[in-house]
Amino acid sequence: MSVHLHARSYYTLLNSTISVKALISKSKALGYTHVTLCDKNVMFNTVEFFKHAKEANLKPIIGLEFDCLLYEEKYPFILLAKNNEGYKNLMKLSTYLNTENDFLKLEQLKVYKENCFLIVYGEEGYLESSLINYNVTELIAKLNYLKKELIDFDVALSYNETPFWRIKNTLLKENCRKLNIKTVALSKIYYLNEDDDFAYKVTRGIALQKIITDKTLNLLKGRYLRSKQEMEKIYDRDDLARTDEIAQECNADLHIAKTSLPSFNTKNNLTSKQFLIKLAQAGLLKRFNNQVPEGYRERLKFELDVITKMNYEDYFLIVWDFIKFAKNHQIYVGPGRGSAAGSLVSYCLGITHIDPLKYNLLFERFLNPERISMPDIDIDFPDNRRDEVINYVYNTYGVEHVAHIVTFNTLKAKQAIRDVGRVMNIPLREIDMICKSVPNVLNISLKECYNTSLRFKQLINSDKRYIELFNVALKLENMPRHASMHAAGIVLSKLALNEVIPVIKLDQSINSTQFTMEYLEELGLIKMDFLGLKNLTIIDEIAASVKQ
Repeated sequence: MSVHLHARSYYTLLNSTISVKALISKSKALGYTHVTLCDKNVMFNTVEFFKHAKEANLKPIIGLEFDCLLYEEKYPFILLAKNNEGYKNLMKLSTYLNTENDFLKLEQLKVYKENCFLIVYGEEGYLESSLINYNVTELIAKLNYLKKELIDFDVALSYNETPFWRIKNTLLKENCRKLNIKTVALSKIYYLNEDDDFAYKVTRGIALQKIITDKTLNLLKGRYLRSKQEMEKIYDRDDLARTDEIAQECNADLHIAKTSLPSFNTKNNLTSKQFLIKLAQAGLLKRFNNQVPEGYRERLKFELDVITKMNYEDYFLIVWDFIKFAKNHQIYVGPGRGSAAGSLVSYCLGITHIDPLKYNLLFERFLNPERISMPDIDIDFPDNRRDEVINYVYNTYGVEHVAHIVTFNTLKAKQAIRDVGRVMNIPLREIDMICKSVPNVLNISLKECYNTSLRFKQLINSDKRYIELFNVALKLENMPRHASMHAAGIVLSKLALNEVIPVIKLDQSINSTQFTMEYLEELGLIKMDFLGLKNLTIIDEIAASVKQ
């Protein structure tokens, strides 16, 4: 048996060309029973990977590749989660690497490695220089140092398909055995198929802003997903068996404690439920100047019963509070939109300004206990003052409990052509000519361009360089190019966010989640949308000019 214990996805941005679905599909086709995701520093698509692996009846192994500082030099290591505590450690580690420092110190590694398998690199790692220089004394000293400090770890044998590293790995393995240090076969995977090496080189060219002829841009061969038969030809049986031993003990299932919204800080020792009820009842009286029409009290009680039964009272109070902040600071707030307009509670709290009973709007479209729908209140603010409201929420609940939602800019048809063309050193005027031939259709794919646009097809087929450009661009199309911050969407958490999700700092003000919205709700996180509209900005400007 053998298991691959390393594979980067293309969410190690511009340092892999592999999608999670493709990794899982090919692993299944090659007869593997396990599949590993081991991105560098980030965990953007961990949940997606886990779900798709389970659907394919493969056992998912969750890992993280990172750097650690040893004697003023940074060296790569791998951690693989043994269980959910190990998985939580990886989330905390990824958060640290993306918010505070991009490497660990040895003392930190000792903490994060708990409940994880630690794999130390030979090739590319701390031991590499000793191996290359055939300095056995230094090699033994380094291994003893690692053993003393880290106690339990495996040493990776990689690049074993090359004669040079086969010799070096034999030396490494011999000395590890003398010191009772385990070794394991590790074929690093950066692209899916053997012939994807050139596309990977282009990807690195995009990342490093280099052209294909740059001598520092290496063609990294052999970093594809190998079959079991290939692995058996290049690695010793015991090192392959060790991969299976590790895989059998990696049992993280992502069933960690769910979070909820932070508790709203009420006054006079009232519970959130008591405060919401009092607030809504007072708001109802205010809306109708103490002359409440028939049916409104009954509707309000019904809604409050549903809200409190589903434990969403803090949600309404948090929204009410930051809207109150906005109004107190002369920040215009939209009247409400979407299903939230069907809530009388929202109307009574001043969150919306549309009477749902007057227009026969259904509360069930907004919040429905039968299908456990999440509340979703989209709120409009002037786009030039939205950040003030977000910062208020951020300061009220704290850095560890509030985050923007991450989004990704991907290589669509034109962008893929431009990026690949630049790396291949094709003149800009020629790239512009090809891009202009792409039909002006939203999200059109390169294949659709080729099949539907005669001009595009003729251009591609007119030059061997363009054919190569097209074929490489096809492989990179839809790959995430860089992460960005969702301008409007934020999530709040009662637990510290890195207890339930890894986060990343994409600007200097507020962290962003590393998971996209479709997976956040499963963890108990509820999104709030702060929508910025230019028409509200115009209203703001008009009001300011009137005051003057």
